Amino acid sequence: MLDLDALVGEMHRLAGEMVASARQTVERRELGKTQVTVAAAIPHLREVLEALNVDMALPVDGRPMSATHRFPVAEEYTLLAMDGSQVAPDYHHVAPWYVVNVGTVVLRYGPVDGRPPSALASYPILYPPRRTAVPTEEEGGSDARAAAVSVRGRVEVDRLEAELSWATRLIETEADPERTVLLLDGPLIQWRMILDLKPESEQRRIIEAFTRLLETARRERVAIAGYISRSRAVEWITLLRFSMCPDLLGPDKVLCAACKASVIRRFDEPAPDAHHAPLAGLRDVEVVERLLPEPGMRTEILELKSEVWKKSTGDAGTAGFFYLNTGPKERGGEIARVETPRWVWEDPVLMERLHAALWDQCDAGHGYPMVLSEAHEAAVVRGADRDAFYLLIERLLMEQGVDAAGTSAKALSKRRPMA
Repeated sequence: MLDLDALVGEMHRLAGEMVASARQTVERRELGKTQVTVAAAIPHLREVLEALNVDMALPVDGRPMSATHRFPVAEEYTLLAMDGSQVAPDYHHVAPWYVVNVGTVVLRYGPVDGRPPSALASYPILYPPRRTAVPTEEEGGSDARAAAVSVRGRVEVDRLEAELSWATRLIETEADPERTVLLLDGPLIQWRMILDLKPESEQRRIIEAFTRLLETARRERVAIAGYISRSRAVEWITLLRFSMCPDLLGPDKVLCAACKASVIRRFDEPAPDAHHAPLAGLRDVEVVERLLPEPGMRTEILELKSEVWKKSTGDAGTAGFFYLNTGPKERGGEIARVETPRWVWEDPVLMERLHAALWDQCDAGHGYPMVLSEAHEAAVVRGADRDAFYLLIERLLMEQGVDAAGTSAKALSKRRPMA
């Protein structure tokens, strides 16, 4: 039993701290908005930051980061999207096979000769368990749980590869000339997963699939982008924190040693007297939302300097990102992050098409692109489907003379009615 009376005093104390913190956060957000204008007026900011040779966001020459853009009106366009889900391997069953299910969506706004206005489909892919090395008993056990954990990473890799491959296939079969946009759910490139992949052959497998997708999109002039909801990124904030160094405006136009050392450690708590301390702890969206007062507006592009991107694309160029106001908060709107390759944001036609389609979809989807919601629904595997999948395995194996003895008592107990 929870004694709520014992918590009342602590709740009062924490509530007071929350109110004080909220007021301070409002002030810091306003400071961040002001600093955007300051940073945009420092002509040598990019040059100074490039010399640091670290992965970060950089302002683009000729594109002041304080600039904002109203949405263009969406005309006729074709939108492609896909999402994936999985039935993970369950070692309580006789055959722990697993499934990656890719859902695809094609939406055409405006007629295209001989093509339907919409198409939704799902494509399940069956995999046998593919065990990787697991710990010995001395190292923590080599039981079914350790095996399941080791396979789980493979499921995620297989899912990502399937999504990328189907995205490429969608462009090849469904893209319409000079009107197509392809949206990925999440970052344009899953750099965290790529960095963690071992062995290197697995890393190459994903990079090759991603490179094929980019090459196909570029060849067919498809505006491709990754859409990130509820972003917790701090690239804008890091850039603004660097721009607060007073030495940047001095005769030497360099960063002071303290700023150079401390801002690079962007997740460490800075000293209270640090030049950039007032913006530490903020997320990009907290400042950007003050720059984008109207639904459909977007920020200017910032370029992503990233070794993972360079490794993933070779000579295909860099990537960039912008933020988009997806609508009023009372309708589910937010500030979303959109990542896109350089060849998209350097082409005014492709960039306008992407911006217009994104806003049209967010407006229709109450703050979230409708096409991504549809792709999720096409891909999702619900509990009843998962149960039916394992029953089908058992039935097929029994037809081959293999009984269900390999199914654990725990799995069987879930099917029995309980008193």
